[in-house]
Amino acid sequence: MVISHCLSGWIWNINRLKIVHHEEIDHDQGESHIREQLNYLKKSEARIILLYSTSTLVRKIFQVANESGLLSEHYLWIGTQSVRGSMNTVSQPIQHGMLTINFHTVSNAMFPPADDVLPLVIGLAPKIFGLSLAKLNLNESVSLASTSTCEQQGDVMWNMGKEIYKKMQTSFVKGNPYHSKDGYDSFFYQFNEDGTLKDSVLTISNLRQKRDRGIRGESYFWDKVGEFTNGELRMADIEWPGGRANPPQGTADKFHINVVTLHEPPFIIVSDLDADTGKCPGNQGSICDWGDEQTVDPDTGAVSNRTIMKCCTGYCVDLLNKLATDIGFTYTLYKVRDEKWGLKSEYGWNGLIQDLINNKADMCVTSLKLNSERARDIDFSIPFLETGISIIVKIRSGVLSPTAFLGIHEEVNVLALSIQGATWSIFIFEWVSPHSFNRKKYPPPGHKFSVCRAYWLVWATLFSASVSTDIPRSTVSRFMSLVWAAFGLTFLAVYTANLAAFMITRVQYYDLSGVHDEKIAYAAQQTPPFRFGTVEGGNTHETMKRNWHSMNRYVHANKFFTPNVSAGVEAVRQEKLDAFIYDAVVLDYMAGKDSNCALMTVGKWASMTGYGIGFPKNSPHVQRVNQLMLQYQQKGDLERLQNFWLTGACVPDSHSQNHSAPLGIENFMSAFFLLGGGLIMGILCLGLEYFYVRHLRKRLQKIDKHGWCGIFSMAMGKSINFSEAVGRVHEWKQRNLSLAPSPTLNATIKRFKQQMEELDASRLHPLSVVDQDEQRDDEEVQEITGQEEPPPPSPYNHPSFPYRMETLC
Repeated sequence: MVISHCLSGWIWNINRLKIVHHEEIDHDQGESHIREQLNYLKKSEARIILLYSTSTLVRKIFQVANESGLLSEHYLWIGTQSVRGSMNTVSQPIQHGMLTINFHTVSNAMFPPADDVLPLVIGLAPKIFGLSLAKLNLNESVSLASTSTCEQQGDVMWNMGKEIYKKMQTSFVKGNPYHSKDGYDSFFYQFNEDGTLKDSVLTISNLRQKRDRGIRGESYFWDKVGEFTNGELRMADIEWPGGRANPPQGTADKFHINVVTLHEPPFIIVSDLDADTGKCPGNQGSICDWGDEQTVDPDTGAVSNRTIMKCCTGYCVDLLNKLATDIGFTYTLYKVRDEKWGLKSEYGWNGLIQDLINNKADMCVTSLKLNSERARDIDFSIPFLETGISIIVKIRSGVLSPTAFLGIHEEVNVLALSIQGATWSIFIFEWVSPHSFNRKKYPPPGHKFSVCRAYWLVWATLFSASVSTDIPRSTVSRFMSLVWAAFGLTFLAVYTANLAAFMITRVQYYDLSGVHDEKIAYAAQQTPPFRFGTVEGGNTHETMKRNWHSMNRYVHANKFFTPNVSAGVEAVRQEKLDAFIYDAVVLDYMAGKDSNCALMTVGKWASMTGYGIGFPKNSPHVQRVNQLMLQYQQKGDLERLQNFWLTGACVPDSHSQNHSAPLGIENFMSAFFLLGGGLIMGILCLGLEYFYVRHLRKRLQKIDKHGWCGIFSMAMGKSINFSEAVGRVHEWKQRNLSLAPSPTLNATIKRFKQQMEELDASRLHPLSVVDQDEQRDDEEVQEITGQEEPPPPSPYNHPSFPYRMETLC
């Protein structure tokens, strides 16, 4: 049986019918070959069969077809004129009700019928040739002999013949005197651009059963039931196969298949059935067999197996339902019992691939990835979705380091240098000034200043601290202090702005470039070791074993395999794994559907491939599924499924590292660390003072015999130089003597005291007058001297007091 590609193309272009199966039968190979080819035909979806053969050879085909059930009422055979032959009656084996398409000619008839047009066509051919020559308008004799020979190589073209052919295409003649209905001149022989007739006269014959009771057995005859001419088809009643009044369906009857699958969102999502209806919630999805479980009868203790029925939804379920509707089949969806994707070992395949090879399943619909090893043992459809190998990591909230306020290194360095410059500038100006140190070792009486006090002034001014400071006397030093205050105000404003930008929390994650990133390639050498895993027994694991040996050894040695993708993603979420490697599309879905948007995929895809539907080898369903897949791609059906099932709420670009988040308590721990550090430093300074007084003061006193330590710290200078302390005490005594009351004032005070005693004796107390006089006298003394009266000297301030404690500054 042969269906030419030209005929199939014509049928598609003219009638929009599609050839779903094509077979060529070589009769010389015997009956077994015919049977094998017809079995392929039976497995296909074809129900209308176009047959081109001869009347003698076709009987072998019909004999085998009858044994295979292809001559039943579910099929319609349409043969060419050569199948019918010249005989009007035929006998079994042949299909009762089949049709043939005939021309008005019989090439092998001894006596041609009255309506045979072959003699007319032979007579009209010279007329067409003559008309074409006349259109050439040749004015001289031209040789029509061909200049080409059989020995010439390559494309040979007869130029004159080409011109004649073009003229013949535009020529036409009237004819067909045997056209019984329309007369002698109603038909025109015209041609298309490819040289074929624009119109043909075809008759349709139907094989009917004879009703003659005198004939034993079943006998059939060909009856003309229609005619096709001028683009119109006229038909009478037809006796269809099986004696039916209606033609057989153009599509195959619904058939049932077993479909194996495995849970993997969003392709296969498993949920419980509705407890009330026993169906999928909202009738969305398909009921699927999800394994068996053992149940024990509480009364008898008998153990029995019960099939667990679940509701399966997802991308692949919607795709499977669409294929079932378009192809016309029903299915049973079940989970592979060992829950493996399919890995080949020395004992063969397991999982999904094993069920297909053993013909336990007719189809595998899930996120089954195509690879060369699987394709050797099973058939795949064209990919319905592209994928690769990607990595998923956890997004962690940015936590600032306790030293984050020192993170702006340039500003901190500038500040440190500025403090040193300002401190020493203020002190040097003060030491050189004639109104202050005047380049001596000690400040003038009543003035307290040193290097440490200069540092204290600079720090207090910088941070606007509410603490007492010693002001320098020198005008230059005071001006320098004002300049430093202005600098500190400007610097702190700029530093605060930069620090605010620097301390914005950034999301943190492992920004891996892909599976070849050094964190993965050298995971064991990382500090701490980088932890990553994948699903054991899946395509990603197989790719690791085949291409990335070191990665596979590392994962196997540390037992980072997970039973499924959900367990792997959960391990990343709980930080048991730093990264999880798996199918890119699945990981994108898991990241997009995460409740806290705390997951994201990173890196480039590796090992690009696609998801396909798996079939047993030489499955009859592959071709039809591929045709529908192409249609779904062209119509956008696959894209709509992808947008519905694979789009999550978490946008991938929303996790940029520049993304800011509100500061939590953990993000300004640096302030608490600074406070704690200050407390610890205070305790250390207190201990240092005790250590200095008890152990270092005597040694430093021997070294600093000229009292230069007082320039650095006045307290330190006093503690090691007793002559200075005595001199200062003498100075205070002189000042007290210079401010002592005069004899007249003393006599007045004595007189007032006597009056007070008299008043006390009489129990009168006008002390306020005396107090006011004494206060007035004191104010007069202060006005004369310009200085306040110092407090009376305390013995604790004397340098010789053995337990005297003073600060270093």
